[in-house]
Amino acid sequence: MWFDINRFHLLVLLTWQFSIFFASQQIFPIFSNYVPQWRCGNGEPTSDCEVYENCKSNLTFVNVAFKSAAMEYDWVCGKSAYLKSLFSQIQFAGVLCGTFSLGAISDIVGRKPVAVFALSLGILTNFVTGLAPNYQVLLGIRFFLGLSVGGTLVVVCTFVMEMLLPKQRMALRAFFNWGVARLMMTLIAMALPEWRISSIACAIAALPALLIIVFVFPESPTWLHNKAKLEQMKKSEQHIAKVAGAPYVPVSHQKIEHSKSILEMLRTKGLMRRLFVLWSMWFVASICGYATDLNSNTISGDLFVNQILFSILIAVSKMILVLFDTHVPSFRRRTLHQGAQLVVCICFLILTLMTFYGYTLNYANLWWPPSVYLTVVLLGAINLVISYFFLVETKNVNLDAVHIDASSEEGTPMIDEKQRPDNQ
Repeated sequence: MWFDINRFHLLVLLTWQFSIFFASQQIFPIFSNYVPQWRCGNGEPTSDCEVYENCKSNLTFVNVAFKSAAMEYDWVCGKSAYLKSLFSQIQFAGVLCGTFSLGAISDIVGRKPVAVFALSLGILTNFVTGLAPNYQVLLGIRFFLGLSVGGTLVVVCTFVMEMLLPKQRMALRAFFNWGVARLMMTLIAMALPEWRISSIACAIAALPALLIIVFVFPESPTWLHNKAKLEQMKKSEQHIAKVAGAPYVPVSHQKIEHSKSILEMLRTKGLMRRLFVLWSMWFVASICGYATDLNSNTISGDLFVNQILFSILIAVSKMILVLFDTHVPSFRRRTLHQGAQLVVCICFLILTLMTFYGYTLNYANLWWPPSVYLTVVLLGAINLVISYFFLVETKNVNLDAVHIDASSEEGTPMIDEKQRPDNQ
């Protein structure tokens, strides 16, 4: 079978797709903060805040594609306009807390219970979003939703990766990806163009991920192996084989290093260097992605057509990448990351120049129009340099086969020779 995907692997991939669909709530502000143009009386459509402030009694919105929270709570102009940004910021603060806390807890108590908790909390808070009586309660709810998103992205991602074969990781990103998740959210918003109803519908649509984890998945064999729970690991592997419809064949597992504490990481020079490379990559990738996503509702044209085009472009590009990855052996993860980052830098540099000469203007850029775009360019350039010199290739490497030399002199991931990419 293609990529050796059996029934169990397919359920794993579907779980990941519905999990990142839930996590796409990070960019739900595209819709919840959407504000169309307005007109005063019979005047021309405009986005001028002076007109909005001086014409409250005779003001109407024009060509409303989606009834947003910003429109309901008057987060448009004046003193309350900052609440649009706060809606996103509080949610991202929750993501940050969830990433650190739930990820660490899953290392202690297991992948499955924490994944169930994170998704249950997230689906519940997403549903309750649609019932929020006022914006203060809404902001509090979105913090806890962000907390669960952070946990989902870390814990479910780890859970999924530990139950896939190394060669399936690219298929995961290619066909079960952020673009598909974004398209799902866009279609729901288009079918139910009101922020409360859409929030409830998104919560219900994310349920398959939770149900599969609760009723189908065992605990991660990799986690059990790491905790020396070998008998439970064997039972977990037997369950996986049963779901897959394949005979159970015991496999040998390589020894996994113990999890390092914060102090151990600080003392291990090589390990900290590798972590810094990954952290910088993830941080800059997030800045680039969300700077684009959260400003995409200000692009001229139809709101939903724009979002559908964004989604399809993302999804199709990832599918094309898997063809290169499969049929071009020299195509590496480093090449993928650095090529994508270079394109982002070029595109945002063009946007910087366009903004500088007055083609666009964003709320966040009022003090100097090109500021956000130029920031992305500079961060992206730094990220390119870091990844070029320090990013290690991991194509087709079994995650169990990777460990870090604990010496302070060397931090290169040491890989079993049989697991090296050039030996595949």
